[in-house]
Amino acid sequence: MVDQIISTALNFLHSVFGLEQIVVLFIAILPIVEARMAIPIAIGYNLDYFQSWLFSYLGSTLIAPLLLLILIPFIKWLSKTKLFRKIGSALYEKFEKKAKGAVSENDLATTSDDDGKKISKSDWKKALGVFIFVAIPLPLTGVWTGCAVASILKLKYPLALGAVALGNLVASAIILLLCIFFQPYIDYIILALAIIAFIVVVILIIKIITHKPQTSSTEN
Repeated sequence: MVDQIISTALNFLHSVFGLEQIVVLFIAILPIVEARMAIPIAIGYNLDYFQSWLFSYLGSTLIAPLLLLILIPFIKWLSKTKLFRKIGSALYEKFEKKAKGAVSENDLATTSDDDGKKISKSDWKKALGVFIFVAIPLPLTGVWTGCAVASILKLKYPLALGAVALGNLVASAIILLLCIFFQPYIDYIILALAIIAFIVVVILIIKIITHKPQTSSTEN
């Protein structure tokens, strides 16, 4: 049943975009799935390993410059609206928790210099934390969450972008190697990743529905 849904969705995307490479690029842009699912799908399309990695990496990384600018401000705006307050507050608190786990408490409390030019030791530590966070290919540690974490940490834009892009490079390389090693089971890998993504979405929805907004969490 699930594999039929996935197959139908991929066939629909292929009919819309025409080229497998564009389908892979589009899938990689999407939150949660990102390059982690785009790479095995590309291999399932019989694209060579380089193309599978390249279009998956580009799709998931090209969205980062925009996410660093608008993702957290948009979530904060949502948390101030009457209709979407629960969604905004729940997402912000989720990302804030991820940010606290990415760096030490001392570095979390340290802000960048106001002149925007000097890069402090704390900045480098935050960048390293974001890099490691994104580089580990686990659910909700990808580019979207990494950009949110970098924004909450108030990491300087060039460092944040570099940390996310390099972290995603490592994560996508790990996924590619795993897919190469387990290529005979690529359909099962796609199915497993789709199920994981579905479970993550369901859990997020449940948390949003049951969430009780804390007014202090998004006022920073």
